[in-house]
Amino acid sequence: MPLYRYILRRVLFSIPLVLGITVVAFLIANAVPADPINANLPQSALNNEQLVAAFREKWGLDQPLHVQYFTYLGNLLRGDMGVSIRTGKPVLEDIRQFLPATMELATSAIVVGLLLGIGFGIVSAVWRSSPVDYLVRVFALIGVSFPVFLLALIGLSVLHAQLGWVAGPGRLSFLVTRPPEVTGLYTIDSLLAGQWSTLRDAASHLVLPSLVLGLYVSGIIARITRSSLLEVLNTDYIRTARAKGQLEVYIVLRHGLSNALIPVVTLLGVLYGNLLAGAVLTEAIFAWPGIGRYAYRAATSQDFPAIMGVSMLIALIYVIANFVVDLLYFLIDPRIRYS
Repeated sequence: MPLYRYILRRVLFSIPLVLGITVVAFLIANAVPADPINANLPQSALNNEQLVAAFREKWGLDQPLHVQYFTYLGNLLRGDMGVSIRTGKPVLEDIRQFLPATMELATSAIVVGLLLGIGFGIVSAVWRSSPVDYLVRVFALIGVSFPVFLLALIGLSVLHAQLGWVAGPGRLSFLVTRPPEVTGLYTIDSLLAGQWSTLRDAASHLVLPSLVLGLYVSGIIARITRSSLLEVLNTDYIRTARAKGQLEVYIVLRHGLSNALIPVVTLLGVLYGNLLAGAVLTEAIFAWPGIGRYAYRAATSQDFPAIMGVSMLIALIYVIANFVVDLLYFLIDPRIRYS
């Protein structure tokens, strides 16, 4: 199957999925037993019927539910996610402000998780039933089951407060100037601007939160890599390669790992989508101004436009992540190209 046909099919399949997500997200947001008027108007204004009616009219709350949905869908197709009740700014502008911080953290965490997870998974599979294997499996179990917020608090207390090995909360130190905004990613922007001191400071603040999230990701990836690689190493073509006298390292990395990565790629799309959707507790602990904190504040203030905007963003993140995974399938699995 040609690549363009494969991409076209995946895009066409994604369109009804996104439309269905808009319906579900809209219904859930409006099914919450709370009134945005009580959350956003002062107590003195709640007794003024004219102010309450003006508020409902301004935000379209006086319209029937189906009218509100089609109005929202029409605006969404034009790239308009509405205006946040809490901030008074367009939701799309708020998302552009908060999303780069989460992207920087999620990308760093997924890189850490991949390096540790795949490395430990290979070691565990090659030295199966050895002390190294048991040690890696214990590490993976701890990484998966240990609460991320507790690991973040321990990391801040020990590595930052007591030992001083890593920087503290926030994206930059107090006296460090932000780089000129190009991508919104401080490490990339400071690199483009040639601000090396800012780059070092931004990278040092990124170490601990990305390590905390990366350890959780690495535990899952290590377990999947180990089980998948063990299954591949017991196949006939691996035994044939060994019979030919090929080096074990070449067999594991060239023949084994390339075929064992397919379930890892599947898992990678889901994990990266989860991280981009916003690790709320981690961002709160590290004072990281990402999309998770924005979603939490929108939910507590019953900011329906912001809630819908974040819901659609998370849905698009998962759709795009799965779309990229499908493309990786096409590249690494010949059976899909010839099906």
